[in-house]
Amino acid sequence: MSVTRSSFVKAMVKDSYSYFIEKYEAIKPVFDQIFETDTSDASYEQYTSAIGPGAITKVAEGVSIPRQSAQEGYTVICANYKYPVELPVTNEAIDDDQKIKNLLKAWASGLGESYRNKQEQDHADVFNYGGFLAGHATFDNSIPAVITPSYGNFLYDGKPLFALSGNNHPAKNGATYYNSKASLTLSGQSLEDICKLMKVTNAFNEAGMEVQLMPDTLLVQDGSANFYKAKRILESLGDIDSAHAGVTNVWKNSLNLIGWRFLTNADAFFIGKAKSGLKSLARMAPKIDYYEDQNHDTQIVRSRARWGKAPTNFRFWVGANLATA
Repeated sequence: MSVTRSSFVKAMVKDSYSYFIEKYEAIKPVFDQIFETDTSDASYEQYTSAIGPGAITKVAEGVSIPRQSAQEGYTVICANYKYPVELPVTNEAIDDDQKIKNLLKAWASGLGESYRNKQEQDHADVFNYGGFLAGHATFDNSIPAVITPSYGNFLYDGKPLFALSGNNHPAKNGATYYNSKASLTLSGQSLEDICKLMKVTNAFNEAGMEVQLMPDTLLVQDGSANFYKAKRILESLGDIDSAHAGVTNVWKNSLNLIGWRFLTNADAFFIGKAKSGLKSLARMAPKIDYYEDQNHDTQIVRSRARWGKAPTNFRFWVGANLATA
């Protein structure tokens, strides 16, 4: 059987794939430390919570037993989107075996980094745009002719993911909650304030029952002033706040500090519970393929991947100093 140029490209693509995977796996992701990651085999996944019973009350003998209703909570749609890219290679270029091999190797290595960066940026945008009062397209999980969530560019309840006081998240039992502070300097005291907001004020489910919310993560932009301030707050032996300087540091090792290169706001900081309230779907890992464009006498090297992401519960995260537009 004769070896065609198409066969050659196919072999080179297979060889280049190893370079792609090597580079892709060499870049340690951050998003999967924060998002709960599931596999998916559909165009989208749907999550609807069932609201449990409310508070139990005491009644006297002979008094009618109080009745409660059962209902569904909010429905969250998490759509999987495609991220494709192509590299055309002319058949003339294929005449030089060494040249095409080096070209595809270099391209595949860079593609691994590009895909990893895109995944990171896509997931970080949940935090970057989570405070936008008018919502943002990063929260849009619609698929034309398939599914169109009613909440559009907002969270499932029609509010920004990080809602300021006065623009509260509505719960199904009629209560409302906010999980964003407009202006707050990172300090031990400010951590106390937002931890209380999460652990006490917002620690109720859709039925109004008390739940336990325990933050374990402090998220800031990597390399920012807040990152180094956070390290001092969480790692110093003594409290670094002036009012309590030298006193035993109650924050030491209390939260896991994560610095994320893809956060765009150096002043913003977030506390939350890792892998809670944020969903990431792994629909299709990046793969490399090829086809021939005979009309242009060109071989096309192609790669594509599919993934999705969506917030599923605002209660697990609180933010401060977020952009609102």
